[in-house]
Amino acid sequence: MSTRSTIHFHYSESAKASSIIYRHSDGYPEAMGPDLNRFLDELQASIPDNRFTDPCYLAAKYVVWQAKEYAQNYDFSKNPVEKVPSHYLDFLSVGIMLVDPDDIEYRWHIYCDSKRPIVKYDDLHDKQSNILYTLDPTPTS
Repeated sequence: MSTRSTIHFHYSESAKASSIIYRHSDGYPEAMGPDLNRFLDELQASIPDNRFTDPCYLAAKYVVWQAKEYAQNYDFSKNPVEKVPSHYLDFLSVGIMLVDPDDIEYRWHIYCDSKRPIVKYDDLHDKQSNILYTLDPTPTS
């Protein structure tokens, strides 16, 4: 079964979420944390107007980035099964939400009030909140 999660994009830690993005799988810290780090690294290294202080635009950029990651099909005729890239709009598993679905296990928060966003998460299964996920501020290659 997939580890469902949402990502809430906020102007600050005291602000209500401006955007909520749903991710169908790999929402646990060991997968989502490094993915968010890669996303933020890519923006920081490649895009001068990265919108780190604008949660709505940053959320839109995340959806595009994640859709590109998910735009693939599988060739089951190969052994082992191979991933085959597909059109960038041929994706599932990421979407825009109004509220959290009932079945998420993690709620991520991206606070856009600093030079590089602060990332925290809530572990809804273990009922732990406001856990700081430390992102390496140095872009990875």
